[in-house]
Amino acid sequence: MSVSASTMSAVRSKLNITWDSEVTDERLELVVETVTPALAARLAYDPGHEFTSADGEAWGLFLNACLYEFSDALDDFWENYGASVRACRLLNVGGDYSEGTDDA
Repeated sequence: MSVSASTMSAVRSKLNITWDSEVTDERLELVVETVTPALAARLAYDPGHEFTSADGEAWGLFLNACLYEFSDALDDFWENYGASVRACRLLNVGGDYSEGTDDA
């Protein structure tokens, strides 16, 4: 999976990374490659979906998931953002949203 320059720039900005480092860039790419398929599956996107700002609320979820994964706390993201992930998924697949009806 190749991460676009605009996605990398947005993730760097979200994580407040202002320095240039090949090691950091490799870690960021791994973060994006870890978050993308997991979040795409939960949001009912195609497995190869590349998140962009055009995704609306899903873009914010993606950036926050990257922040959590960078901090080795992606499991906390699912717990903290589960309701938002479920609501966003329902927007993608259609249906009614009821708080607490399923797990992310």
